[in-house]
Amino acid sequence: MIRKSNELKKIAIVDGSSDLFRVEEGRLKKETVKNQVQYFKKAAGLLNYLRGLKQDRLTDQFPDYILVDIQFKDMKAASFLDSIEQILGKMEAPEVFILSSSASKKKRDLAMQYPFVSAYLEKPVPVDLLELLIAGNDVDNSPH
Repeated sequence: MIRKSNELKKIAIVDGSSDLFRVEEGRLKKETVKNQVQYFKKAAGLLNYLRGLKQDRLTDQFPDYILVDIQFKDMKAASFLDSIEQILGKMEAPEVFILSSSASKKKRDLAMQYPFVSAYLEKPVPVDLLELLIAGNDVDNSPH
C-alpha cells in the first residue's frame, strides 16, 4: 500500500456511537471528513468490509488508520484483534488505535501485543488527532 505523502489518508472508525469525534469543532471541513472517514457501529462490520476489499484485491483501498473503541458489543477484543491480524496477513498494515473509556491495564496489555496496534488511547480523543491523521501528518506512536 504505497501512498503519496501529500494524499489525504483514509480512516475507519468502529464505535457504537458516531459522535466519537465532534467534527464541527475541528479545522477540517465536514465534506473532507465525510469523504475520508468510514464509521462502523460494529466490529463485525469493519471486518467484513476489510475481508471484501482483500477478496476483491482492492487492498489499496484499505484504511490507513483504524480507530476502534475496544468495548465491542458484538465480539471480544481478542477475537477482533486476531481477525484483523488474519485479514492483514503479510500485507502492510494500517495503523490501529485502540480507544477506551477505561484505563484497564489488562486491556491495554492485550491490545499492545499486536504489532499493528500503534496506541491505546483513553476517551475522549481530541478532534486534532483525526485532523492529523487525515492530513497525513506523522503521529508519534512510540513506545511501541
